[in-house]
Amino acid sequence: MKKRHSFLFLLIATLFFYSGSSFSTSLTIQDFVTPPTILNASISPNGKYVASTMNKGDARLIVVYDIDQQKVVGSFGDHIIRPYHVSWANNQRLLVNYLVPHGADRLRKRAKTEQNFDLNQYYMYSRLVSTNIDGTESVGLFNDQRAAKDNKNLVSITDYLLNDDAHVLMSANIKTRLTLFKLNINTGKSTKIVKGGRFTIGFINDSEANLTYRYDYKRVAKTIEIFRFNAAEDDWTLIDTIYFDEDDQSKNNIEFKDLVGVRDQHLIYRRLNKETGYHELMSVNETETKVLVSVPDTDIVGVITEGFSNNVIGYNTVKDVYRSHYFDADSQKAYDKISTNYPSENFLFTSLATNGTRALLVSWGADNPLTYSLYDLKTNKTSHFSYPYKTLPQAKLASGQTIHYNTRDGQRITAYLYLPADFDGSKPYPAVVIPHGGPQYRDKLDYDAFIQFIATRGYVVIKPNFRGSSGYGMAFQEAGYKQWGKLMQDDVEDAVHYLVDKNIINKQQVCIAGASYGGYVALMATAKTPDLYKCAISINGLSNLPDLVEYELDRKNTNVRKDFVRTSIGDPKLDRDLLENNSPELLTEKINVPILLIYGDEDKVVPYSQSKQMYKALTKIKKPVQIVRLEDTGHNPFNNKETRRKVFEEMETFLSEYIE
Repeated sequence: MKKRHSFLFLLIATLFFYSGSSFSTSLTIQDFVTPPTILNASISPNGKYVASTMNKGDARLIVVYDIDQQKVVGSFGDHIIRPYHVSWANNQRLLVNYLVPHGADRLRKRAKTEQNFDLNQYYMYSRLVSTNIDGTESVGLFNDQRAAKDNKNLVSITDYLLNDDAHVLMSANIKTRLTLFKLNINTGKSTKIVKGGRFTIGFINDSEANLTYRYDYKRVAKTIEIFRFNAAEDDWTLIDTIYFDEDDQSKNNIEFKDLVGVRDQHLIYRRLNKETGYHELMSVNETETKVLVSVPDTDIVGVITEGFSNNVIGYNTVKDVYRSHYFDADSQKAYDKISTNYPSENFLFTSLATNGTRALLVSWGADNPLTYSLYDLKTNKTSHFSYPYKTLPQAKLASGQTIHYNTRDGQRITAYLYLPADFDGSKPYPAVVIPHGGPQYRDKLDYDAFIQFIATRGYVVIKPNFRGSSGYGMAFQEAGYKQWGKLMQDDVEDAVHYLVDKNIINKQQVCIAGASYGGYVALMATAKTPDLYKCAISINGLSNLPDLVEYELDRKNTNVRKDFVRTSIGDPKLDRDLLENNSPELLTEKINVPILLIYGDEDKVVPYSQSKQMYKALTKIKKPVQIVRLEDTGHNPFNNKETRRKVFEEMETFLSEYIE
């Protein structure tokens, strides 16, 4: 036993407390695609332990660490049935999410005999297991529900029930209807509470586990309907409807953080103010709907809940970085004190001990993929716990900063500048401009592997939030409507001129790269300003606006969504000239610089024909162009390790050839 603990302490020392030092001289592609050593971590209710999901070679482990004793008290895992998330049911029991491959026993044998065995190629389903902190007395939840076994994902916890150590609330699809259950974590047995409606996607309860609300998502209408539960009548009452417009790609995914919980018997949720363009917190009950919190010129991006309950105790905002705001004055005072340690980084509490002793927080920023720290609530001090990205030492990563510049017509633009680790300001550097996608989206001062990979090749990187971006108010966003290739393009171009004037970048060594709408900007830049850039990279980018508008109108299923396409991009008939005059595919005669086109052959957001048509138009007149097809890949090639590696390889080769 002593030898086992000795080995595990070395493992903890290596994986938990790795400080980021490295003797290597440069970061490789492998460094950027290597997964972090820790996938998630959570502090116990009594503040004594931290449980983590950890990568160790081909295996995945759950490791429980005693903070005061500085030793491992539990470690278990597997290389076939692999855990991917851990949380605390109480001080003695963990709740572990497992990915279970179909035919696990058969695959276990195959893994021993096949040299190139890849578990990720097999069908997986998710299951939740309750276990002691040493991995003993494990119990699968929902073990009494045969109908629930058809669920691919059976891990959805609605509430951890802070006042009940023996139960949690979970939801599962039973005969196509989302149903709420109370689960015993010691036996795995379930008790049905209520079945939802045809479109139900979630339930909300109060701190005493009483059912209070449900919300239904209607995909065609793009709405969420909020219902309050009437316990006396065992019935539901519709109290509000939220409409989701197509004006921001980040709002297309309906997530739990947007409809999160209760406060003083009111449902609290985030909703867009269509006049200001910023999100607010709404408070709703059976008699009234009102604005709970609205922050001038600032987006509310989510709420803070108490522990793992639905009780809302604050909210998060974002400008350049994320910040938390608590309703309780003492909590806010403690948070503000900690924030002085992270002036240019994001940080959030991920879990708090319910006895008020410790909290686990995460920080991340331009040169910090993610760092875990412990916060002592009694001493108001933080201490380093783990930096999981040991192949990416922070000293090798590019630093980031917020800058502002004025455009040619006087508009103030916010942008984020990433400088290579060896940048000292003594000379201008080669640069790559990275306009974001959307375009109704916004960049932040954040860690981005795509950005860091480019910057660590020795290039300055600039990310401008041009007009048309969200997050700066409705007027700023609407200023980009029908300005594809025009005003929005000018804002990006002006960022280059600003940095050249500041002697930060070399005007003879500038390339532009982007994905989706950012890919369109990259292509359009080579036609509109052919002498400004040395090369361009488009990843799943757009090249033909008339074709794009027709495609979007065909796939939008409501008049509101169709109208937004016509308003923001252009009408296929009334604005035909505008669309054609700003389509890179139709402007190839003006292009003289090398172009790299990368596309996923299963992209359902931007048809891959947009890349293939651009390639055909360029090759027809013998313009320099390369094209790379990513097989079995959708709109985001960075979701998959191997396609991410392929994109990095192609970009590194292309940039080194044409930007120097």
